[in-house]
Amino acid sequence: MMTMMLASTQVTAQSTPAYHFLTLNTEEYPPFNHERDGKIAGLATQRLRHAVASAGIDARFVILPWARAYTEARFRPDHCVYSTTRTPAREALFRWAGPLVINEWSVLTLAGRFEDLTRLEELDGLRVGGFLEDAIGDYVEEQGIRVLRAPSERVNMARLKAGLIDVLVSGRATATFLAAEQNVAIDHRFTFARTPLYLACHADVPGEVMERLQTALEAPP
Repeated sequence: MMTMMLASTQVTAQSTPAYHFLTLNTEEYPPFNHERDGKIAGLATQRLRHAVASAGIDARFVILPWARAYTEARFRPDHCVYSTTRTPAREALFRWAGPLVINEWSVLTLAGRFEDLTRLEELDGLRVGGFLEDAIGDYVEEQGIRVLRAPSERVNMARLKAGLIDVLVSGRATATFLAAEQNVAIDHRFTFARTPLYLACHADVPGEVMERLQTALEAPP
């Protein structure tokens, strides 16, 4: 299990009172959220750090395996998770703020393999890699394609490199980042959706707090 890493932001804006505390869970999903040099970084993390400071909210950032990060936000008061796809099945489970970034849902293979793939239906019969509690894999399974779930995207990239899966369904930016990190030559076959990613918070987080976060996220940088 990945070691839990903590990084804290405790900033109080003068114009608004600080909410007592939020825990913002995330995962290793570069370039949007990931650990770098002992800190939680990434494009989505940067936006959220600015938003909680602007909104006068005390927060800590925690990196966990995705399934645990998501489950804690679902069931633990004052916990949130990002970067999260806002699906109809998840809509009523959380309070939402965002979007933070746009994710490109794509099919990727090792370089030179399965070059004729152009549609999801063509994945039927192939070993398709996804990861636990991931909206991309959920969507692909809804199309009737079996998805072999791994605990993380890094594990998925290693499985692709080793030939344990044929194709990967993933965010294009994340797959590109991890392929470079692990020295894996991959090809992007096609993109089947472009979806915004959000902060999803436990239902007990007050609406006023979510409104302050939303206002901060919508403000010009």
